[in-house]
Amino acid sequence: MKVLCVLNPHAAGGLAMDTWPAVSSLLNRLGVSYELLAAAHDVPLADQLCAALERLPDIGAVTGIGGDGTHFAAINGLMQFRRRHPDKPLPPYAFIAVGTGNDIAKSLGIRLGDALSGRELRRAVSTIVHGADYRLDVGIINGLYFADALTVGLDSAILKERNAGKRLLERIPLLRHLARGRLLYTLSMGARFFREPTVRAEITVDGRAWYAGPVLNVVVNNTRIYAGDFDFSLNAYADDGLLDVALFTGHTDYLARYLLAIRGNPDRLRELSEDISKRAQHVQGREIVIRLSQAVQAQVDGEELPAGDRFEVGVVPRAILIKTPAEPA
Repeated sequence: MKVLCVLNPHAAGGLAMDTWPAVSSLLNRLGVSYELLAAAHDVPLADQLCAALERLPDIGAVTGIGGDGTHFAAINGLMQFRRRHPDKPLPPYAFIAVGTGNDIAKSLGIRLGDALSGRELRRAVSTIVHGADYRLDVGIINGLYFADALTVGLDSAILKERNAGKRLLERIPLLRHLARGRLLYTLSMGARFFREPTVRAEITVDGRAWYAGPVLNVVVNNTRIYAGDFDFSLNAYADDGLLDVALFTGHTDYLARYLLAIRGNPDRLRELSEDISKRAQHVQGREIVIRLSQAVQAQVDGEELPAGDRFEVGVVPRAILIKTPAEPA
C-alpha cells in the first residue's frame, strides 16, 4: 500500500509541519510506503492533488495533514480527479487533524487538535491502514465541494475579520503567536457581533418554501460538529444524502442557541438548541436555495466566499470513501 500524504506547511501556524516527522515515523513503523505532497503557494492544492493522483496510479489512500481548510482543498482535489477520470477508482481519504476547529475529524470521532498526544496521533495514522470504510456525502456550491459546512451571515463576517487580523499579526514577529488558536477569533466576534444586521431571507428546501423572514446567520451542515465546539443537529449523518440547515433569526436567538449547542452539554440540553425558536427548527434537504435582501458574507469549510444575495447548495451522496478510526480511543 502506498499513501499520498498531503501536507499544508502553513496549517495551524506551522503545527502541521511540526507534526510531519512523527507522522512519517509512524508510517514507517506500520510498514507503509508514502509520497509527500507539500502544498505550494503558486498552485491551488486541489489541482496539485489531482495532478499527483494522475502521476501516481498506485496510490492506495490519501491522507491530509492539516486543518479543515487543508481537508477542504484535498476533497476538492479528489472530486476533480473523479470528474476527469470517472472510470478510475478513487482512493479512500483519511484525516490527520492538526487545525484549529477540526470539525470534520471531530464529527468522525478523530480527536487530535493541538494536544498531539502520542496515543491520538498513532490512532489517526493507523486509521489510514486499519480504519473502517465510511461513505461521506459532500455538499456543493458554485462548483466547490465541502465536507463540513457552508455559512452565510454573521459567522462568515467574523471569519473575515479574524483573517484580516491574522494577516496583520503575522507581519509582526513579536505578535505572530497571537494569530494562532481561538483568542483572535473571540476578539473578532466581539468586534463584529453588534455591528452585523439581520437581513430578509427566503429559503427553499427541495423546491418547497421553508422560511421567509429575518436572518442573522444560516449554517448548512454536512457533518455534525460546527466551529469546533458546537452541535446544532444531533440527528445529522454525513452519509444520508442530506444537508442540515440551522437558522438564526437574530442576536438573542444566536447567543442562546450557541450556548445550548456546546457539544459538551448533555444531549437533552443540546436538543433545546433546535427547539428554542419555532422559526429556527432544524430541517434537512438535498437542495437548499437561500435568497437575501442584500449581499452578505459567506464561507465554506473555513474558506471565504464572495459576498452574495443568492446561494444554491446541493449534495453529492456518498461521494468519497473515507477511513474512520478502528482502534479504541
